[in-house]
Amino acid sequence: MNAFLLASLLAMTSSLVWPSLLSLPLLYVSCVALAALLWKRKLWAAGFIFGLCWIGVHGIYYQSWGLAIQQKTANSSILGKVLAVDNNQYWQKITVEIDLVNAKHSIAWWKPKLILYSALKKPATSLQVGQVIHGTAKLKPAYANVNPAGFNYARWLLSKNIVGRGSLLDFQVIDASSEWREPALQLMAEKLKAYQHGGEILALMVGDKRLLSQSRISLYQRSGLGHLFVLSGLHLGIAAFWSWLLFRGFCRGVKLRSESLPLLLSLLSCLLYCWLANWPLSMMRAWLMYACLLLFFLLGERRRPVSALLVSAFIIMLLWPFSLYNNGFWLSYIAVSVVLLCLWWGSRSKWQSLLVIQFALGLVMLPVQVMMFGVVPSFALVLNLVAVPLFSSLLVPLTLLLGMLSFSPWFEALAGIVDSLFSLLYGAIVYFESKQTLSFSSPALLSGLLLLMPSFILALLVLPKAVSRVFLLASLLLPSMLGLSHSTQSWQVYVLDVGQGLAVVVMHQGEALIYDTGPRYRSGFNHAQATLLPLLANLSVKRVRDIVISHGDNDHAGARLVLEQAFPEAEHHYGRDPRLPSSGCSGAEQWGRLSLSYYMAELGDGNNGSCVLLIDDGQYRLLLSGDIEAKAEQQLLEQGLGKVSFLLSPHHGSASSSSKAFVEALQAEVVIHSSGAFNRFNFPADEVLARYADSQQFITGRDGAIRLNIDERAYQVHLERYRAASPWYQQIISW
Repeated sequence: MNAFLLASLLAMTSSLVWPSLLSLPLLYVSCVALAALLWKRKLWAAGFIFGLCWIGVHGIYYQSWGLAIQQKTANSSILGKVLAVDNNQYWQKITVEIDLVNAKHSIAWWKPKLILYSALKKPATSLQVGQVIHGTAKLKPAYANVNPAGFNYARWLLSKNIVGRGSLLDFQVIDASSEWREPALQLMAEKLKAYQHGGEILALMVGDKRLLSQSRISLYQRSGLGHLFVLSGLHLGIAAFWSWLLFRGFCRGVKLRSESLPLLLSLLSCLLYCWLANWPLSMMRAWLMYACLLLFFLLGERRRPVSALLVSAFIIMLLWPFSLYNNGFWLSYIAVSVVLLCLWWGSRSKWQSLLVIQFALGLVMLPVQVMMFGVVPSFALVLNLVAVPLFSSLLVPLTLLLGMLSFSPWFEALAGIVDSLFSLLYGAIVYFESKQTLSFSSPALLSGLLLLMPSFILALLVLPKAVSRVFLLASLLLPSMLGLSHSTQSWQVYVLDVGQGLAVVVMHQGEALIYDTGPRYRSGFNHAQATLLPLLANLSVKRVRDIVISHGDNDHAGARLVLEQAFPEAEHHYGRDPRLPSSGCSGAEQWGRLSLSYYMAELGDGNNGSCVLLIDDGQYRLLLSGDIEAKAEQQLLEQGLGKVSFLLSPHHGSASSSSKAFVEALQAEVVIHSSGAFNRFNFPADEVLARYADSQQFITGRDGAIRLNIDERAYQVHLERYRAASPWYQQIISW
């Protein structure tokens, strides 16, 4: 049986890197082969084919919803249940589990979800969790920006079964009975507002972050402790340990000799914790793992924890097949595996084992976070070694106890103690962040080193001492050798996928030039922190040389302040715009082998006052054009602007730009349109695409981030969405 389970899980996990899904005919043939292999009891092969078919069927079903939403040009009729509500000053962000979209019904045991935004005109229009609504929405399929670094939003959408996003135009509440949890949460939130770290307490208690500011969330994420404030298997494991310890002490106190009763009561306590947290999927998966381990223990299978892990993982994949696309699933399983290994190989002393477990969790979770989330500061190792035991031994148990004492006279005293502990942790994070000198980045590189580490250790143990020393020296010099092989004459251009906006990074000699920043939204989300900074860290940028802001529109300059604070030494260049500092867009300068020339039309502010940048290496020329329109284009041509190799189309491909004279004068070989997928302006316009018919054309919303690799001999264009290793869930957009 283990062979079947392991092969199925390996096949399902392989879907993380599938370039495409299995076709329906191939799925049919695979199902027939599966039946034959089961008949012949070929468990390895049968398990592998079952895993392929299981993920393949669900992937096709998921894609069918996206295509159905995309093909509907008019507004859509929806029916569904409100699962989550995130209130803002201006709107509500609502997650809806859908029963019906237009004429398409969902399957009872596999209901997709929508993320909808509703204008919050007055309190009476506010929706609550648990209500069933029927309404009209303007929908887009669940696409995601695709960039070389940063959060993998496409995979997150898939892991949550989210098939579409849009605006909720109007609605009618069919079932007005909201869940019991929301009034209780509001009452608890009011009580915790009086405390400096009430947001952290509420997040740990019930998984609700309404009191946790975006700045603090960002701080915890930057410090590598973000996972501690998301209820997951780690928190359930802490609750399981302390409840087991409590019930075991109680059983011994009443002289009841039973090993299984404290474990069963602990399992029920964890189920109560899941209920209190509103059944988060991450905790439910961990609870299933705990239940399977307990079942194997009660059946006498004490020496087979791996079997219990395989069974629980298989059940999770059957119930929630896209769990493997969720980072929380891997975090939970790695944490549980660490605990099992420590118990298997550790000391017989319970307290020594507990210390070993806490140390191992703090040590192991750091590289895992780097692989999954990108940049993690070096001091996060120290903080994890301290914070994980602090959460395990004090903060989580005290927070749960605080929840149980919500209406007792001891609430305020205990809340003050917990708040003080969080103050100490917060102060330590702020202090270390100010002293930070090093960050771990490049998840792909770190992942490769972690995979090679066992080989290094084995080679050092097996090979003769002299040979092993040479082997170790070569491995240490390999990164330097790779770096030396890179041409110092080459340069790279990254036109990032930032939706309906613009952000460009030019790399040369280890330094960067940034042209525009992408938008910033009312929620606080901005592409400087989400896209630009992770990319710069991933590229190991030595210095940001210049920050050029074409003009003041949000889609170009929304994250300007974030970048300027991050790189105060950079030289600034601005277009003519009252929303920006005084203009600095003129003249020319040299950057290695690159010549930088700045242009600006004399036609007022805003679009036609955009700072235009021409980069020339003597053979290839790149023009970054901002949002200039036809009149500004003509004036720049009169200033001597001529033929270019690469062009960023003006104003995202708007028909008011890219005039015929401009297109014919520049004769660009490659034209890149920075336009968001399914944008409401329908950029790039059809007539603009026709004008550039003689050029190679790329669109960020369709192709993802676009990278140009340019050297003295040739250039190459790389499309992030359709690179060779791009997984299937990033390619679901049909243009």
